[in-house]
Amino acid sequence: MHSPLLAAVLCLSAITGPCLATTHATTGAAHVVQEVVLVRHGIRSPTAAPDELAVYASQAWPTWNVAPGQLTEHGAALMRSWGAWYRQRLQSEGMPLKCDSVRTVADSTPRNRDSAAALMRGLTPDCTGAYDALAADQTDPLFHGIGKDKKVPDDGSPAFSSSAMAMLQNVLLGCTDRPCLEQAKAQGKKVPMLEAPAKALKQAGTLSENLMLEYVQGMPPAQVGWGRADANAIAQMITLHNDSFAFSAKAPDAAVARGGNMLAHIAATLRTAAHAKSDLPTLAPHQQRSVILVGHDTDLASAASLLQLDWHNATQKDDYPPAGALIYQLVEHDGQYTVRLFIAQPTLAALRNGNVEHSAAEIVTPLRLPACDKQLECPLSRFSDIVERLVGVSFVLPSSGDEPLAK
Repeated sequence: MHSPLLAAVLCLSAITGPCLATTHATTGAAHVVQEVVLVRHGIRSPTAAPDELAVYASQAWPTWNVAPGQLTEHGAALMRSWGAWYRQRLQSEGMPLKCDSVRTVADSTPRNRDSAAALMRGLTPDCTGAYDALAADQTDPLFHGIGKDKKVPDDGSPAFSSSAMAMLQNVLLGCTDRPCLEQAKAQGKKVPMLEAPAKALKQAGTLSENLMLEYVQGMPPAQVGWGRADANAIAQMITLHNDSFAFSAKAPDAAVARGGNMLAHIAATLRTAAHAKSDLPTLAPHQQRSVILVGHDTDLASAASLLQLDWHNATQKDDYPPAGALIYQLVEHDGQYTVRLFIAQPTLAALRNGNVEHSAAEIVTPLRLPACDKQLECPLSRFSDIVERLVGVSFVLPSSGDEPLAK
């Protein structure tokens, strides 16, 4: 017979479904007390306008029906679907959802606020759909930390796939041979393959994500990468975005500056839910079963760096897809509290369809915490000590987490 933990992990490593509730009922296993979920916003347009991106490509970039960096209608549909998926997850864990049992906090940027509104419509269709956020012109320290992100040097030596870089360059310019690239540069084009490695990767990370966004937005195949980027090519090129984040957002000093404050407040929230003392204000009262933080890919990368989590999946190349989520789960068993971590990643096909509710759409993987002996389940007290050691007091802002009802 499987242990209670192993049974839960076997269930969750595929999808989150009714098997969890069955496992609990059959074995008397540990029950989920609370979850804190950090989810990336939905599908957005590139943050730069097509005319700004023109310098990188031989053909005109496609136009979008929203301003740069904004959530699209397709992205909103994805977040509604994610909300419905998460409602099913909570129900399968024996946590029936009530209107006051979840708190959703969004970063103040418009795409995050719009993502939170869409998410809540899917999560609580019979409720008001309210979420909390600062005004759009205010920087939220919960999501941006102390605001001292490290500037990425242009002279470093980051690791990345040369084949992915060549594929990206071929999509952008239709060639990769040196004479062609030199000619494009002479004509005023910016050519990542001719740049220093750090600068090349920074450009490639952004450009590969822009091409991914075209694909998951559902643009016609002839329009995605000018017809030179199918799903396999997108999956290979997006690894450049992962590598760019490994060099920048996941650098230790950048990660603690950006993500340390959030991680400290997450740990405090879990401690309070376990009726333990916390010196920090929490993100929600202990009786609330779920806290959802609608953040950014940079927030996910910072958390991965701080906790030394590796969730790269060979079948899901994008480490930080739209609606990707890191789940902190507080579990109680015989009066003892532990923390489990999971990563939930929508597939490329699910993103393009704008629907993550069917069984194969989300890849949910339990994560081992290296600082807790690479265990799948870490005692809460030890998890709290790990976070305190990793973050320290200088990166924590006690006033975080008091975002008002969004208006």
